[in-house]
This record gives sequence, C-alpha cells and structure tokens, in this order.
Amino acid sequence: MKTETIEIKRIDVKQVTVKIVGDGDLILNKMNDVSARQLTDQRKNKAKDMEVPNEWEQIITADELMQSSKEQLSEQGMIDELKNNAPCITAFGLKKSFGEAVVRNEIDKFKTKFDPSVNIIAKGNLIPIKFTEHYIDEKLMSPVRGKPVLVRMNRFSGWSAEFTIQFTENVYSLEQIINIINLAGFGLGIGSGRTSGYGRYHVEEVR
Repeated sequence: MKTETIEIKRIDVKQVTVKIVGDGDLILNKMNDVSARQLTDQRKNKAKDMEVPNEWEQIITADELMQSSKEQLSEQGMIDELKNNAPCITAFGLKKSFGEAVVRNEIDKFKTKFDPSVNIIAKGNLIPIKFTEHYIDEKLMSPVRGKPVLVRMNRFSGWSAEFTIQFTENVYSLEQIINIINLAGFGLGIGSGRTSGYGRYHVEEVR
C-alpha cells in the first residue's frame, strides 16, 4: 500500500507596530458598573431596591482603563484616572472591524481567512489611547421598554493608538492588511456612535 506524505510548510510569522490616528472624536461607552448592577438586580427581581446611581461611577466605569482603581468616584477621581490610567479601546473590537471591512468591501466573501492570519497582541485585550481633550456628553436614550434614560459618555478628541499585529503573508500581504485597516477606519470606526461618524481613523505609521 502506497503511503502519501503531506508536506506542512513552516509558518512564517511577522510582526509590526501600527499607529492609528483619529479623523474625528472617539466615544467610549461600555456598560458601566451601575448599569450592570441594576440589570443584575432586575433579573433577580430586586428592582424595588434599586440604588441611587453615582454619576461619577457611571462616567468612570464606562471607560476601559488600563489599571483603574475605582477608589475615588468623583470629578477629581475622573481627572486622576485619566491622568494616571490611559483609557483604552479593545483589541477584540478593533480586529472585529478589520474582519467586517474584509466582507463589506468584498475583499473576501467571509472573514474566515482573515481572522486566523492576523492577530493583535494586547495585554488584557486593551489598547491604550493618547488624546488631547476629554469631554463628558449627556444624551437621552430611549430603551425598548421603560422611560428614557440619561446616559453620560466619554468623548476624546485628538486621539491616537498604537498596537502590535502578528500576521502570515501566505494569506494577506502587509500592504493588503494595512489597506484593510484603513478601510475599517474610514467606513466602520471604533467605539460608540459609529453610525454618526465617531471613531473614524487612519493608519499614520507602520514600523
């Protein structure tokens, strides 16, 4: 009986650092700790014992922070957090936008070839941003059920971020990957309010 040998080529992994720069403001608004507790209480039928929310806890914990202490839930606490702990975008959300750009721009029918060939290296799934200005926006949101809710969101101007990617060029070249990142930044963005044009970016540097 003839034996067939299957040759598996050695994987050639390359690594670069990419710097993206915002073309507009970035809004970071993950579910804050107050909302998370209220949702948990509602599911446990404890809605009647709902806490009076601390607005600064809502604002501070709506940000992903590299090393948040959450000890001082006040305006000064917000200032200290932004001074000492960089707000972050998530590697998961960023890579998800890359994959969506592949499909939306008809580079590939599915993102199943892109996803395993490009990885973002990020500690704790977090990518810190730099920024020049921070604002707190207030907006009335209308849930599917119940009364409108006042939501406070963190908005950053003059933002940028650097992250490391590992990739294999047997699927997409570095030039193609950078083009995909630019397509994601132009058409999709990152963070909240993307349908309103927030969170758009472009690649400024590759090294």
